[in-house]
Amino acid sequence: MKNMLKLTLALSILLPTLVNGQFYVSGEITPSAMFRISNGEPIDLPLRLGTVNIDYAFGDFELKTSTSIETRWEDPDFSEEMIQFREAYFLWYPSFGEVKLGKMIHAWGAADANNPTDNLSPYDYYYMFLTGSDRKQGNLSLTASGYMGDWQGQVIYTPEFKANRFPFGEPDFPISFPFEPESYEDLESPGEVGVRVQRAFNAADISASYYKGHDQTFSLLALEATPPAFDMRFGYRNTDVLGMDFVAFPGNWTIRGEGGYFRTETPDIEPNDPNSFMYVTFPVEAEYLQYVFQVEYEFANQVSLMAQMLGTEVLVAEGFTLATDGSMGVIPVNEDNFTPGLGTPFAMISDQVFMVSTMATMMDNALELNGMFMVNLAETGYMANLGGTYSLMEGLNLETKIGYFVGGDEVGNRFSQLEDFSNITMGLSYNF
Repeated sequence: MKNMLKLTLALSILLPTLVNGQFYVSGEITPSAMFRISNGEPIDLPLRLGTVNIDYAFGDFELKTSTSIETRWEDPDFSEEMIQFREAYFLWYPSFGEVKLGKMIHAWGAADANNPTDNLSPYDYYYMFLTGSDRKQGNLSLTASGYMGDWQGQVIYTPEFKANRFPFGEPDFPISFPFEPESYEDLESPGEVGVRVQRAFNAADISASYYKGHDQTFSLLALEATPPAFDMRFGYRNTDVLGMDFVAFPGNWTIRGEGGYFRTETPDIEPNDPNSFMYVTFPVEAEYLQYVFQVEYEFANQVSLMAQMLGTEVLVAEGFTLATDGSMGVIPVNEDNFTPGLGTPFAMISDQVFMVSTMATMMDNALELNGMFMVNLAETGYMANLGGTYSLMEGLNLETKIGYFVGGDEVGNRFSQLEDFSNITMGLSYNF
């Protein structure tokens, strides 16, 4: 895969010298640093120093690439691993629409940032508090889109499964994971398929979608013991998603809604050793809903206001899992302790949240101020985000952001775990 991406990047540089086409280079440089509010210490997590986009267009064809540089301020790793080929794909514009092939990031849904139907590209949880494609990973895909009047259809096929990227062994990350699995069970059918149909009206769009694939968060599938070995076998559930979304534009208002119905089940796996001393499986079947409803209003004085409600509702959950209290006991899975493995990443923080945000520009668009306030409706928890961007000169901006979390005393309260992650981030961004 790496060799293919290197070849794609090399072709994007060499082709303009061989063919009479158009060559574009753009990107941004984004150094930043994050500090803990409680004691002023730096938070040592990976960050992207910048991204370079190299595009080449010739007739009805395009080659698009996006490459980022990721490192840390403390103990930076200057190696090949710093370079992330986030996207590298070919694009063809036939008469019926467009066809793409390569490594790309997909985006589905009508709501901003939190999309239950957007499951074709896995998330990078190091960047879970960013928005859009910045917090997603690209994967090898083939996609075809067609247009007919007010109708639009899209089919996406990904032959290789790719899971979410989790921060294992990161003391500075706010949500801890107890351990990192040494390996994962192979998927019987690693390919994933998505189909989406959209209809445009005068002041609204509506779409329906279907996704057939897998959870992108791992689950415990079985325990197997053959003395002296003891093996915890992890893998990914099979999941289907039916989704719908809409956006409407009545006057200065924008109304968005989105929902997904998820059905998931644990795949059957056989023991590695038929003579195992102990072999226990953890079959799980569940159905759940995720939804988001969003309202926006644009004021005449360059001020916008947005409110968003999102949540998860587990309809049915049956099966067994391992207790998380260290007892190694087997407990039943039900609607209260089932954990979704697919959907919007905010489901990891709370089953139901309400957010309100605003943005304003002033000083002849040189200064942009934004704020966001989140309330955890499932248990005690609040988050406040305040940020500002000031234009020092054309293309060069100074950016500052404050994130503050407050949680309750409930056992496992995610917002309580986030309290010590309250931070201030300062950085520069240069676009070219």
